[in-house]
Amino acid sequence: MEKVLPDFNTLVRLKEQGLTDSQIGARYGVVYQAVNKALTEGGYYHQAVSREAIDKAIPWTVKRSAEAGSHHNSYLGKAVMAYLRVAMGDDKVKDSHRVAAKRLRTRLLRDTKVIDYDSESKDGFKLVDREEGDGDLIFRWPADRALPEGGILDAITLSDV
Repeated sequence: MEKVLPDFNTLVRLKEQGLTDSQIGARYGVVYQAVNKALTEGGYYHQAVSREAIDKAIPWTVKRSAEAGSHHNSYLGKAVMAYLRVAMGDDKVKDSHRVAAKRLRTRLLRDTKVIDYDSESKDGFKLVDREEGDGDLIFRWPADRALPEGGILDAITLSDV
């Protein structure tokens, strides 16, 4: 027998009646993850910004590893990740990440800096003086990389965070 969820509007009504995803799933013979997925795809829940989306916004391959020396775990690397999550509209961002994003934006504007990356350096990410060719981007965009479009371009363009 095929397990079928009701239409999106019915799911929303059940949520508004106070049922959990698990309770709705039990009612229709599916796991709570199926209910959560249907509600997320329909726009009821907002997803966190994925690692893939952040990777598309960064023009370099960032050194990531479980051990020390991972560039995405450096002080500036964490600030960059926080900035991108906030700029991409992640509504699950912690308040401390919002503060870090705002501090990074303030520093980029105040000190007329952009973010560059050196895969061979200890920390990877670094702030460098903004040049005319940088425009309003937060990154020193490599000449051999095409700029992204849409929401990703908006996220890497200095914006109100």
